[in-house]
Amino acid sequence: MGQAMSDFDQMQYQAKTALELTHIIQTNKIPNALLFTGNENTGRKQAALVFAKGCNCLKGTGIACNDCRSCRKIDADSHPDILTVCPEPDKKIISISQIREMGMRLASRPNEAAFRMVLILTADLMNIQAQNALLKLLEEPPEKTFFILTASKTSKLLPTIISRCRTIRFKPLTDTLIAGILVNEFKVDPKAAHTASKTADADLKKAMTFLNLDEAGRRVDWIKRRHYCLTALAGMIKAEVPHNLSKALILSQKLSLDPDLIDDTISILKTFFRDLLIFKFLPEKIVNLDFFDTFADINKKAITKMDLNKTDMNRQVPSDLFFEWLEDLYEMEKRLAANSGLRLALDSFFLKIVTCKGTHD
Repeated sequence: MGQAMSDFDQMQYQAKTALELTHIIQTNKIPNALLFTGNENTGRKQAALVFAKGCNCLKGTGIACNDCRSCRKIDADSHPDILTVCPEPDKKIISISQIREMGMRLASRPNEAAFRMVLILTADLMNIQAQNALLKLLEEPPEKTFFILTASKTSKLLPTIISRCRTIRFKPLTDTLIAGILVNEFKVDPKAAHTASKTADADLKKAMTFLNLDEAGRRVDWIKRRHYCLTALAGMIKAEVPHNLSKALILSQKLSLDPDLIDDTISILKTFFRDLLIFKFLPEKIVNLDFFDTFADINKKAITKMDLNKTDMNRQVPSDLFFEWLEDLYEMEKRLAANSGLRLALDSFFLKIVTCKGTHD
């Protein structure tokens, strides 16, 4: 289960991309650099290795035989000319020292490969210094060497790097496909599969992790965490102001204790506010079906912002603010990506909700 889908299944789903890569090899027009874009866990690393095997397969057909000495070495991660760069353990970036070290290894000729591959995983995590160092290598690439960069957020890459790469896009997995795999291959309850697939943002491995299907596991049970978050949010919105202020700070404190899980937590929060928005119009399309009655109750009590001054604010829910809360959540996510303090950001977000004040008042 540690691997969400087999290499064959991934490449089958990315059939158009696989054909494009095969054509590149068979026409012997190997670019100096390729940029694999798309969501995490859509087979980009596997495709890079398959491409490297095709370039170096001793059968010479452009398609990996998976049986020759070269193919077997790549599969065993023991080929001396297949170099991989990714963030070091406990680091969130790829540093300039890593790129420089890789550049020193490229100073000599390939050991045995017809084409040496440098695979830079999560290239969008390179800092600016590292990107500038890589740019110099791309401008004067070593002989018989090609680079493959994988990136989910190409906006973080220098335009000059992107311009020197041939971009190959990997299509995201659909929610329906992910839910189907969870149900059919892992016998997950359909309702749980629906919720996990909608929350995982087109990432099957993440959906599996949510449901504790990944062998690596997590330090907490995602199912319990999700239930706690949604219950707490609903309680904050429905409670009277003096009480929901304390609820907001308690929730903020609890979530801030697990900073490594904040990305998954934000994914949960996004589904909650999305469901708030669409429930009035498409209640059957909500993600959190097990909270159907909760959303019905909140919407039943909802009023417009125009009426806030005409009624008891402690007992009413301002529906006009549902969208503003979702916008606030995205803004908080941006601030956290820019290294803002986690507890302060959570406090600010949840207090806006319980005091019924959006960013656009």
